[in-house]
Amino acid sequence: MITVRIASADEYARVGELTVAAYRALAVDHLFGGYDQRILDTATRAREADVLVAVLDGRVVGAVTYVGDSSSEWSEWTEPGEAQFRLLAVDPAAHGQGAGAALVRTCMERAAAAGSTIVIHTTPWMKIAQAMYERFGFVRRPDRDVQYEVWKEDEDLDLAAEWAGRAFLAYSWSATD
Repeated sequence: MITVRIASADEYARVGELTVAAYRALAVDHLFGGYDQRILDTATRAREADVLVAVLDGRVVGAVTYVGDSSSEWSEWTEPGEAQFRLLAVDPAAHGQGAGAALVRTCMERAAAAGSTIVIHTTPWMKIAQAMYERFGFVRRPDRDVQYEVWKEDEDLDLAAEWAGRAFLAYSWSATD
């Protein structure tokens, strides 16, 4: 059975490596601009947000960062009263065993308890994640998409050509909807 809890400090390296590996497996590079190093620094992230892990048979098989405070450094493109989760990753060896669903469900429970709406952003290449969000009742929110011109502030980012003109896609969920 999968359990979800706050990551302990001795699990931070595993969380970072697991998450970077999941992002490396995507069809288009998502680790530009030093993002891989930022992800690997789980200890810093855990000071600003809740790093949750999915544990199966005593092993961390998934992780997500839950951001309950829109003023957190780890909150992106949210407004006051909105929560967010980011960096959802599951070990490929544990795919299909419910780790990703358990992590999303836990984030939804936290947001519901706080009376917050969840607003998340994903990329066009994260189709499996998008399908899972829709199964959980997340609604596509094109009005909250973050357009290329907005998110690509750094002109020197070494982006794959596929990123040109691509927006981050928004989804939202509320316990009251």
